[in-house]
Amino acid sequence: MESDSGPAPSKVSAGSLVAVFLITAITGTLLAYGILFLAAQARHCGEWSGMLLPGYQFGVPDHLYEKGVVPNCEVGWDGQFYYLQSNYLNPDPEAYRHIDAPPYRYQRIGLPLVAWCFAALTGADYVSPQMYLFASLPFLGIAMGLLAAWLFAHGYSPLWCLGWTANLGIPICLLHGQPDPLADAFFIIAMLALIRGLPLAYALAATMMCLTREPYFAIAATVLAASVVGLVPWKGNPADGGWVVVVLRKLGWTSLADRLMVAPEVMDNPTLLDGRPSAWNYWAYRTPIWQALVLAIPCGVFVAWQVYLYKVFGQTGSQSAGGTILDYPFVAFFRSSWTSPNYLMRPFYFAVMVLGFLVLWNVRRKWALSPILLPYFVVLTLMSEVIWIDFSGFTKAMGTVLATMVISLPLLTRRVRYVIAVVLVCAVLTYTQSYRRILGGVDLVPIPDYKIVKQITDIDQPILANPTCSIELDQARLIQLAAEKDGDYLFVLGGRRYPQRYVTIPITITNTGDQPWLRSRNNPIQMVYRWIRPSGRTYWCPGVELPYTIEPGQSFTREVPLLLPRDPGEFTLRITMRQGQDDNFDEREDGGYLEIPMTIR
Repeated sequence: MESDSGPAPSKVSAGSLVAVFLITAITGTLLAYGILFLAAQARHCGEWSGMLLPGYQFGVPDHLYEKGVVPNCEVGWDGQFYYLQSNYLNPDPEAYRHIDAPPYRYQRIGLPLVAWCFAALTGADYVSPQMYLFASLPFLGIAMGLLAAWLFAHGYSPLWCLGWTANLGIPICLLHGQPDPLADAFFIIAMLALIRGLPLAYALAATMMCLTREPYFAIAATVLAASVVGLVPWKGNPADGGWVVVVLRKLGWTSLADRLMVAPEVMDNPTLLDGRPSAWNYWAYRTPIWQALVLAIPCGVFVAWQVYLYKVFGQTGSQSAGGTILDYPFVAFFRSSWTSPNYLMRPFYFAVMVLGFLVLWNVRRKWALSPILLPYFVVLTLMSEVIWIDFSGFTKAMGTVLATMVISLPLLTRRVRYVIAVVLVCAVLTYTQSYRRILGGVDLVPIPDYKIVKQITDIDQPILANPTCSIELDQARLIQLAAEKDGDYLFVLGGRRYPQRYVTIPITITNTGDQPWLRSRNNPIQMVYRWIRPSGRTYWCPGVELPYTIEPGQSFTREVPLLLPRDPGEFTLRITMRQGQDDNFDEREDGGYLEIPMTIR
């Protein structure tokens, strides 16, 4: 007959557990920081603020702009909003007019709060982008260390903790300042504290868990309710049942109370779970009043913060989201799969979500975590297309499920363990999808004159029949600025110099054609440039947007950051205009371009 539990390892020493925890936590923190550092040098020219993807649609407060936090793309991504909060913990118009849906963003104050504390401890007068991006890493390391020690105590390799840490969602979010990895880390700490019966540690981690990602409130509220009825053994009194049983007996309903009261089962395996009750032993433990009050702290703090935000903004975070977060169970997955197909990541992470329910069912008789996590897992099935439409959304949302799989590994039956082990290995393999975000080509550098750029028009730019342009810049000044960057590199990796350098110089472009250039989303017109070697090999660089509509005969000037080649040698810099992705003006007769021979050392 198949065993219902994992292997029965010998007791491990406390010293071994501490060693596994420290080695994993320190190594994980340093490795994660090393990846962030490499990404900052490889993708953003050493500009840490670029990793937050700040967009000029929202801009940044003047205080941070003066510190060098400059937009580098049109719209940006969510990390920019949470970073602003770290410098404005108390909602302030100077900050939230640069934030999309401020009530929704401000309810996730956990990561900004942690980053602010790190900055305060180091004596900094503001939270720098580098400090903000680092803030999650120590807690990520602690969660990794606790998972590793938990697995090691049960006879499993600590490396299985990578099933959570190295899945695609974690690195994607860490690289761009998203709060989800920190929320997952606090979730892991809270759940292991719950398993070990440590209410104070649980309350602290669960409070930060709820403040970092609001759906976790479902877990904190369920833990409180389960503790009150007697489901969770917080080292309480099992002699005469939980508070529900006590109340029934006081009401004289002794028969019903006796029927509900079940003596807890003791597991035979000599593991850290010795003495834990069966999850079916409802009502068995009476949580002391002081512990119940401690367990109520996460819920109380979360509700108080929501009330405060409602007082400030006149609406809660959920109201601010406008009903765009939730949908019918699983419906959004299939709808988004039809409109935005992805034949690898999307089905895999959908399978992760479904298998999460299998894990809860498989360990339902062994611990109380199954019914506690079930409501949250149901919430995950309600994710709307906002989450499923992009892999960054659903991969980070599945972090909780993967973490639960890792924690549950010692308690799974043999067949289910094999299935989940394969899932965890595949989750680690999805990390390879992050390589291009770490070592890919530079495509985002600061936009120094972003304030002159207007919103993109809803009118599509028609295909131009005979576009032409003229381009002017101070060539001598460009050559001088490039020469000042000679040899200015931190390191060489794989024959490439890091970080890639850039120079900023005004470029004036005139529309010499007979049709206007619209600043549009479809068929856009951009200034583009490329470096050409004598052999003909070409290095394309990112385009530069139009600041506004350019009429025939009209000129505009932009401060343009020009990426310099990573390799030394002789080059020709060619600057032209482009419509769409392929229609370059210099490929048309009399289209217009500017060429500048340059030597890069």
